[in-house]
Amino acid sequence: MPFLADDIRDKFHKFTASEDCSADWEPLISIGTAAGHVGLSVSALRKYETEGLLLFHRTASGHRLLSRADIERIRVIQRLINELGLNMEGIRRLLALLPCWQLRPCTDEEKNNCEAARDTVHPCWMVRRSECKRLGVDCRTCRVYRYGAYCTEFMKSLLFNVESQAGGETTAS
Repeated sequence: MPFLADDIRDKFHKFTASEDCSADWEPLISIGTAAGHVGLSVSALRKYETEGLLLFHRTASGHRLLSRADIERIRVIQRLINELGLNMEGIRRLLALLPCWQLRPCTDEEKNNCEAARDTVHPCWMVRRSECKRLGVDCRTCRVYRYGAYCTEFMKSLLFNVESQAGGETTAS
């Protein structure tokens, strides 16, 4: 039984196909400039990285760079914190619910060998021994990382589908 309903998976794929513009992912903005654009401190952006909410591009000398798409991701995170009342732990756990193995999609063998499929606390890009990393996939280029934070509005329907498939009762809110 698939974890992710076909209509939700289709919605994710349509969203990511329409939003993908490689120029938006070009690392051009220093962490200091990015902090100014979003009204946060550099240390706050570093905290986002530590918490697994943001992956920085790194120069050969280790300096952090962000893209225009990263700036938008930061704004989504800020919305989740300021408007929806989530903290960083809550956002990270919400992103950990994304079934990356179905959104990529992975084979059953890849899923069975992947720690990200079993980790309920960290999103797949934070799991050190994920099957994607073993295969050499750069998480920054993966649509699960790039667009997962934008899909929080349909997480409730995803969870409803899982509970319905399991035969559990749900209540309308």
